Amino acid sequence: MVHESTCQLPNQIWNFAKRFLQDYKEASSSSGQDKTCDSNNWRPPPAGVFKINVDGATSKNGRNSSVGVIIRDSKGITVAACANYLSGQFSALETETLAVECGILLAREMELEQIIIETDALSVIQSIAASEFDGGMGHLYLGIIVLLKSFKSW
Repeated sequence: MVHESTCQLPNQIWNFAKRFLQDYKEASSSSGQDKTCDSNNWRPPPAGVFKINVDGATSKNGRNSSVGVIIRDSKGITVAACANYLSGQFSALETETLAVECGILLAREMELEQIIIETDALSVIQSIAASEFDGGMGHLYLGIIVLLKSFKSW
C-alpha cells in the first residue's frame, strides 16, 4: 500500500490500524460524551425520519474531489455512512451537489421513506427545491429531483 508516497508493508499497516483503534477506544471512553452524535450543533430528526448529512471536499492542487455521507436516525444513531473518492477534480458547487446525490442514493438503497438532507451548501438545496434545471448543473439537479420522488417525504 502506498500512502503519501511511502510504501508500507502489510504488518506496518496492521500495527498502525491496531494503534489507531486503541487510541480511538481510549479517547471515546474517557471523553464522557454521547457517542451517538459527535457535534453539539446537530439535532436529531423526528421519529421515523432519517437525517442525511453530506459534505464534499475539493482542492485547488489537482487532487480529486471526494464526498462523505452519514445517515442517522431520530436517536442520533448512525445507520449508514459512506465516503467516495471521485474520479476527477470538481468545483466546490459540483462536489457538494454530488455529495447530496450520493446521500440520496444511499438512503434509497436502504429503502428509507422519510429523509432530511443537511449540507453546508445552501445554493444546492435552494436549486433543488426550486427545481432549477438551467445551467451546467441542471442535469445534476434534475437527477436528484427524480431520485427524491421515491421518498414519502424529504
